[in-house]
Amino acid sequence: MAGVSCYATSVIYVANTDAKTISVFTLSESSGQVNLLQTLSVDGAIMPMALAPNKKLLYAAIRSIPYHLVVLDIDPTSGQLALRAKVPLVDNMANISIDHTGHYLFAASYSGNRISVHTLDAQGIPLPNVQVLSTGSHPHQISAGPDNQFVYVSLLGDDRMDYFRLNSEESITDVLQPILSPAVTLPSGSGPRHFVFSAQGNFLYVLHELSGYVQVYARRATDGSLAFVEQHQLMDGVKPWAADIHLTPKGDFLYASERATSRLYGYRINPKNGRLNPIGSWETEAQPRAFTISPDGRFLVVAGQLSHRISIYAIHPLTGALQFLSSHKTGKNPVWVNMMNLSSSNH
Repeated sequence: MAGVSCYATSVIYVANTDAKTISVFTLSESSGQVNLLQTLSVDGAIMPMALAPNKKLLYAAIRSIPYHLVVLDIDPTSGQLALRAKVPLVDNMANISIDHTGHYLFAASYSGNRISVHTLDAQGIPLPNVQVLSTGSHPHQISAGPDNQFVYVSLLGDDRMDYFRLNSEESITDVLQPILSPAVTLPSGSGPRHFVFSAQGNFLYVLHELSGYVQVYARRATDGSLAFVEQHQLMDGVKPWAADIHLTPKGDFLYASERATSRLYGYRINPKNGRLNPIGSWETEAQPRAFTISPDGRFLVVAGQLSHRISIYAIHPLTGALQFLSSHKTGKNPVWVNMMNLSSSNH
């Protein structure tokens, strides 16, 4: 019927490390109802995952020996997963990501102190040639900036952010070109873990695992460098163990998860200067290592490593407050959550 809003169905992918499975749920964006669609077994301790930009493939890294990447086809109608390929990885990878063009897969080894780059073929399958670069101590996240000109790496053990120039040529062996100076040097003992770019790409938000701070940095598009703006501490009186950080798609609100308190913390973002205003915190699943936000910005899904469940929250569009909707059993030790729409017809 013309003029009626059409809500899509979202699909939630949860990596369960100890169960060696991916739980696939559907979420009705009109009702918030969640249903388990599929439980897919994988051959090892699955952890980080990444969606292809075209949402046709899901990539997952196996962190038990032999280290490898699982490439999964996504059924465009149902969202179910099917194995497409397995590709060796050079190390135990804590984080993987895809550049915005879908040409490269980046991976960071926390224990191996190195990163790797796989070039992807036209079908999204990694080619055999791999670029491997040594880093500082404990790289925890690797992601391309919003303009796809620079790739950033958080070094938890060295308290700094490094960055690389992304080669625009069709190079397989020299995709990342190191920049000799750090993107930014961070406070000693902070432990930068995960980070996220603002909707316009002019700010970067870094979550520090060890200090429990969210820091705001202005980002220069010309050279990719970062300049400190402000910081907020998630909580007081408890030794922090901060985990994950995400923005709503429009860039209105920022959320961070903290494992020591099993809480989610929320902030409103000032679009002019990138600064944060705390809006509240919410008790959630036990040891919330990972969470994600739906593509339409209306729902937040968080996984509890110790509860072996996910919780679904509605995000208030004006205040950013989280309203608990439901909780659902996953496999043992859920550590990663990705989410996508089956349809782009919702408005």
